[in-house]
Amino acid sequence: MALAMASLSIAEPAKAQTECGTAAYYDSGSVTANGEAFDPGELAAAHPWIPMGSWVTVVDQDNGREVSVRINDRGPWSGGFIVDLTPAAINALDPHQTSDVRNVCLYWSGS
Repeated sequence: MALAMASLSIAEPAKAQTECGTAAYYDSGSVTANGEAFDPGELAAAHPWIPMGSWVTVVDQDNGREVSVRINDRGPWSGGFIVDLTPAAINALDPHQTSDVRNVCLYWSGS
């Protein structure tokens, strides 16, 4: 009697990715890079290369607040910023609106 040997494929866990720098607020455009209507009330962000649809945790380095945002747009393209956040995301990090520019670290899973 022959026994069939099954090979197991074990997936490697996703590696955590981190990027720290300055985040800006953006409230322009009617359509995002992935074709969705821009919604300033959505917890979303624009990033130049994190894959569309990825969920990213944004941690404010000045006050410790954090928010999870979905990448649905591309940018920022100026100012040395690492990410553009919607008004809702900036408000979650800074409800007292002390600044539209935040020192943040981004955390996400990726390969």
